[in-house]
Amino acid sequence: MNHFHFALRRGALLSLILLLGLALAACSGGSSDATDDSTAGGTIAVTDGVAELSADNLEFDASTITAPAGEAFTIRLTNNEAPPHNVSVYVSEGGDLIGEEGETVGEGETTELSVEALEAGTYYFQCDIHPDMNGTIVVEG
Repeated sequence: MNHFHFALRRGALLSLILLLGLALAACSGGSSDATDDSTAGGTIAVTDGVAELSADNLEFDASTITAPAGEAFTIRLTNNEAPPHNVSVYVSEGGDLIGEEGETVGEGETTELSVEALEAGTYYFQCDIHPDMNGTIVVEG
């Protein structure tokens, strides 16, 4: 009879450990999806008329640029990796290009894209070579 109780206790303990493991996994809520837009994260602001943006590991270092309404600004893109990149601004994802397409630059190079004064609202930017590299420009004021 003691062997039977030991087996029941061991089975109950293993079940409890399994349930705790499943509960912890469910609570973590993390995503290992490397293409998740939030992986680069971050917000940069236009300061003294310039937003400093960089590209590395096939992503921009910021997914949001904040800019003041009614003021032209520059996006200065520095490419920190071998694949070439650019940055262009659009009315919306898949929408019309605002201004000109940004110049493509290689590793260690920097380019500047002049952005005309925009009305308050939300706009879209992306690398035209790697469209999964993208973000939002939030124009406030």
